[in-house]
Amino acid sequence: MKRIHGLGGLCLSAFAALSAACSQAPAAPDQSTEAAIWSCPAGFEVKEGLNTNFPHEGLMRAFVVAPAKGVTGAAPVWVPITGTVESTNANLTVARSGANALMADQGFTVIGPVRQCSNQDPNASGQVCNGPGKDGWNWTPWNDGRAANAEGEKWKNDAGPDSRFFEAMVRCVGTKFPLDAKRLFIGGISAGGTVTNRALTFNSAFWSGGMPISGEWYVSNDDGSALSFNAARQAVIDNPTKIHQGRIGPYPLPKALSPLVVITVWGGEKDLWDCGPPLGLCADYRPSTQAGSNYFSSMPNVVHVACTASHGHMWPQQNTQAFNLWALTTMSSHPKGSDPKAFKLTAPPEGYSCKLGVFTGLY
Repeated sequence: MKRIHGLGGLCLSAFAALSAACSQAPAAPDQSTEAAIWSCPAGFEVKEGLNTNFPHEGLMRAFVVAPAKGVTGAAPVWVPITGTVESTNANLTVARSGANALMADQGFTVIGPVRQCSNQDPNASGQVCNGPGKDGWNWTPWNDGRAANAEGEKWKNDAGPDSRFFEAMVRCVGTKFPLDAKRLFIGGISAGGTVTNRALTFNSAFWSGGMPISGEWYVSNDDGSALSFNAARQAVIDNPTKIHQGRIGPYPLPKALSPLVVITVWGGEKDLWDCGPPLGLCADYRPSTQAGSNYFSSMPNVVHVACTASHGHMWPQQNTQAFNLWALTTMSSHPKGSDPKAFKLTAPPEGYSCKLGVFTGLY
């Protein structure tokens, strides 16, 4: 495929339907400002491929770097995040799990973080990260939402180590690989979608946008206190247009965010998660994605796109790479600080229904 580049922008001639989404990129940021945001921990040198022993908040963390190919100048960034049972490498290389590293061939620098529970092993999968969280967190894979108990209260207005790790990781990669500071995008599936919601609500100043796929909102009472699974579902059913508080973000939710473009994906009627005995069904992503879309769509500086498909609770399965490319090109067409009124949504690949604003018709 022939790539057309200019000032960090990116379009693909093989995807003519996307061409309208590629707008002229703004002037490159001031070099002194850009240089100031890229930094690594003392003595750490980032490299292509697997990076281990990255010191962060008392732990050694790991991440995988797939540098953008064929890009002149700074490349947009894609940080794809796996969910509970699939490994980082599966999310990067296995078709069923998204094969997100292929986006490096399309001009994006791809950075895949490794979960704390994986002990720096990008191939760790299965049950190692499947279960209730610790230290006040709701679920194991990522520091995604505060637990529904007193221990979780400390994370009410603290983003947590993982959200800060994602930022630190990107800042370090930028010391070696040229990155476009106005096109830093994060997204993930399931628990990865949930922690994407957390990163965007806590740290909108850093990110340019994101794509929570089947991410939780952990809908709560208006005072931030926890609701049971069934009560949270009912709260959205009773008021599907309300801005619902959620345990994924700060309490109270910010009344303003830095400019973002957010694509929220719901996998259809089968987008559910069964925790197994004794809990059984423990997550329904219809109300969660509705609540997230309501919040992001209410922010004047945020462009929100609501996408629906029928793949269930997994990385989008219809025309997966075409969808990944459409989503990343759509977000890249709206660099940080762009006028929301100038955003133009192009048609997604076959198998997806996407619209500007909130989800409608889910209830």
